Amino acid sequence: MIRHPSRSLHDQAGLIGKVAIVWIVILLVVGLLVLDTISIVLTTFRLSSTAQGAASAAATSYHNAHDVDQACQEAGVQVLTDNVSPPNNDTWCKIDETSGEATITLKTTASSLVLGRLSFTRDFTKVDVKEEATAPL
Repeated sequence: MIRHPSRSLHDQAGLIGKVAIVWIVILLVVGLLVLDTISIVLTTFRLSSTAQGAASAAATSYHNAHDVDQACQEAGVQVLTDNVSPPNNDTWCKIDETSGEATITLKTTASSLVLGRLSFTRDFTKVDVKEEATAPL
């Protein structure tokens, strides 16, 4: 039995349409994952910069006044200046009283389109940075 050419082309056109839809879905998912990755990287850089500034402020304050509480308050002011809320616990700001080194630990969650909505990928959006600084001599 001989097939008509138009029917054969029609069958292939349906297959091409299905392949195109699959590729569009794959590109959409990859694009969303790229956007989430960019968001996580930018959040990490921003939080790291904030923590570094807060550590420098705390180290300088401790070097000048030798008061741990005042140094951590200065770090808190620096963190708030960068529109980041300081943690509610006392462990985010540590001052080594012998060396004057300040250690700031900040945590946040990066905004995401896909990764933060799935339970098994939610941990990828959690950003945790730890920065240390000493007072300039």
